[in-house]
Amino acid sequence: MRSIFAFFLAASVLLAQPRNDVVLTQVAMRDLPGTATLVGTVEPRTRSLVGTEIAGIVVAMQVRQGDRVTKGDVLVELDTRKLELQLSEANARVEAAKAQVKRWTFEMQWVRDLHGDNQAGRMELYRTEADLAVAEQSVRERQSIVDQLQTDLAKSRIVAPFDGFVVARHTEVGEWLDRGGGVVEIVDLSTVLVRIDVHERAIPFVRQGDSARVHVGALDRIFEGTIRHVIRQADPAARTFPVEIEVDNSGNELAAGMFVRATVTAGSSESVVAVPKDAIFVMGGVEYVGLVMPGQHGGTNGFLKPVTTGKDINDWIAITSNNLTAGMDVVIRGNERLLPFPAPVRVVDEFGTPIEMTPPDKSASPSDGAHSARSTTGSSH
Repeated sequence: MRSIFAFFLAASVLLAQPRNDVVLTQVAMRDLPGTATLVGTVEPRTRSLVGTEIAGIVVAMQVRQGDRVTKGDVLVELDTRKLELQLSEANARVEAAKAQVKRWTFEMQWVRDLHGDNQAGRMELYRTEADLAVAEQSVRERQSIVDQLQTDLAKSRIVAPFDGFVVARHTEVGEWLDRGGGVVEIVDLSTVLVRIDVHERAIPFVRQGDSARVHVGALDRIFEGTIRHVIRQADPAARTFPVEIEVDNSGNELAAGMFVRATVTAGSSESVVAVPKDAIFVMGGVEYVGLVMPGQHGGTNGFLKPVTTGKDINDWIAITSNNLTAGMDVVIRGNERLLPFPAPVRVVDEFGTPIEMTPPDKSASPSDGAHSARSTTGSSH
């Protein structure tokens, strides 16, 4: 119902505006690989259950589900009072050990002087040196305890390991966390992976690094992706192989779990009906091409015709819906203002000069997919 209302609203706006100028080119036969369009799901590039390296009571939660975080942002804070007391005690022990080193350093110098004057034996000198070494080692051991406690204090503030979004909280204020306990779950969506299942007959044609087209109906958009992972382990029941397509999501439009349709290479090259990419217009999750036909009272009408697409190479894309034929005129400029039913248009060349149209032998219509009208001066390419 909403789509019908939108179409009629757009029609009323179109009729109130000047006639739409369109530029045409022709459908052609191109050698393009066979393709398959498969359903898939958006997955984050990285998903992490952030845990704690120390045990303690949660005293502050700084984030909630849906929050965007930057690497280093504080997520959770643990109670540090016990650690601070232990650190104070450990520092005091270090100072005490340093005092012992100072004492034995003085005594060793005194014994050496006596030994030089033959007033102290060699054994007494060795014992004094050993007592000094023990005192110095005690300082190092106690300083290591201080360093460990300072590290634990730093770990009491659990931070985000990377930029991303919080999707789940696994603790709350007042709860006790054991070492290794989960705190929050974060996903990195700057780049996403679209996961599809490819049949074993098509998997020989799917190669890492190949391009893929991802149609996201919820956003009414098509994204260009790259095949990143071809997992060589089939589902024994379905005989399909998981394939992951990497898609840039720097605009944060895609969310984990979204339903998509991905088009990938699934066969050898063959001559297929194709149109320039500029001829494809997406509206309401449906792909269209713009066609022209003679108006009932003269002039030319343009309309959108739904199609399904396949593989694309360079600026051309295959049409797999069998409702276009080579030589038909399609709109490559101005199609965003066309509707799924005929409305007046003016055909112009790429410089905006009007082109006189010659009536075809068989007129096109929105339903039969026949040839459109032809230009007396040739189509614009």
